[in-house]
Amino acid sequence: MKTHLKHIGENIRIARKSKNLTIDMLSELIGISPSFLGTLERGESSLSVETLIGVCKALGVSADSIIIEQNATPNPYISDKKDTIATLLNNATDDELSFLIDYVKLYRGKVRFNDAL
Repeated sequence: MKTHLKHIGENIRIARKSKNLTIDMLSELIGISPSFLGTLERGESSLSVETLIGVCKALGVSADSIIIEQNATPNPYISDKKDTIATLLNNATDDELSFLIDYVKLYRGKVRFNDAL
């Protein structure tokens, strides 16, 4: 159990640093104390599902990237693409958004993304 906590803590620390966040900044985003976040990162405490979800949302990583015993380094390439899409959609009209939703549903139904990559 202790080794799992160490891996989870390391993954949180790696993901936090990759986002250039301090312990104080991340703990504020999650709603926990900086000292508790420190114990999490050192693998000295376990975290609740609610805290795990908060960590993942704040850092933009998946839960498995935090839990699995490998480093949780967010993929900047994917993150940049998501940011670009969000920026483009910010000023879209309702009709444009409806069209894009229908197009993506149609595309995903016809093409298996794993085969296309």
